[in-house]
Amino acid sequence: MIPLVSIIIPVYNSEDYIADTIFSCINQSYKNIEIILINDGSTDNSEKEILKFNDNRIHYFKIENSGACEARNFGISKAKGQLLQFLDHDDLLETNKIISQIEYFEKYGEDYIYSGTMGSVSGNVKTIDEDYEVYQKNFLPKEYFEVKLIEFGKAITTGAWLIPIKLIQTTHGWDSRSGLNDDGEYFMRIILNSKGVVFCREAIFYFRRDVPNSLSKQFNSKEVYVKWLFSYQSFVKHFKLKLEDSIARQLGWKALSIYYCASYPLYPDLLKQCKKEINLLGYSRPFPIGGKGFTLASKYIGVDRALSMWHYKHKLLHALKRS
Repeated sequence: MIPLVSIIIPVYNSEDYIADTIFSCINQSYKNIEIILINDGSTDNSEKEILKFNDNRIHYFKIENSGACEARNFGISKAKGQLLQFLDHDDLLETNKIISQIEYFEKYGEDYIYSGTMGSVSGNVKTIDEDYEVYQKNFLPKEYFEVKLIEFGKAITTGAWLIPIKLIQTTHGWDSRSGLNDDGEYFMRIILNSKGVVFCREAIFYFRRDVPNSLSKQFNSKEVYVKWLFSYQSFVKHFKLKLEDSIARQLGWKALSIYYCASYPLYPDLLKQCKKEINLLGYSRPFPIGGKGFTLASKYIGVDRALSMWHYKHKLLHALKRS
């Protein structure tokens, strides 16, 4: 039996990109797919672009604006596939992406999650991102997080995965409380419920780099940071549920340290809360998340002083550039 793959795409104000995204789906060499498009209250011409397509594999739904997490959860409720492919409304799948992962699925089965090769697209130029080579192998869940939590900024993103419905059904849905790290938090739970990650080199996914809404514009309120911290608190909670205690504590320490190092010095009350939770795991200070220079400095003067020096340096460089 040829398994059906459900491609779930939340759409919000993507009139410039959604057609290319849909084309990358309908042009898959693997034909047994359904494409579930959820218009999450778009106010532009996204719907007009979607309705240009005449393909009976496309299922189009409109909901009130609820955010990408709720749109994806709605898509899951409508999906009929044995495997699910999540895709953002501006990203692309290489033609053989799904069929390459199906071949591995037929070998390993429904207890594994399937990753692929990360690429990016800017304009019409596609490139393979060599920075992600560290993920180009199979992992047990514990091994995957040992890599992920020290490779901050290099995460396998939403569209690279192919997930058996069994893992979807045994994992609570997407959680909007995780904010901008909703994908990291969701796939953390999926991976912990799996037997491991199977890497499929030929399965290439492209995320778009040239989208106007930059991350710097999104990190503009305390609420964003509260949600970001929540996402890593969720990592700690689920590590404790699924992994041996000493491993769970170590990985939880590194997860919370990502928040601490990346958000410093903003919102001292959240940093204090984060450090308290690090202490409860049995660690006296955050793990130094950063480059070799920062890690070395942290070893001799402590993480907080190293962070203060790094922050001061970048403020000074920014001021010099503006002068």
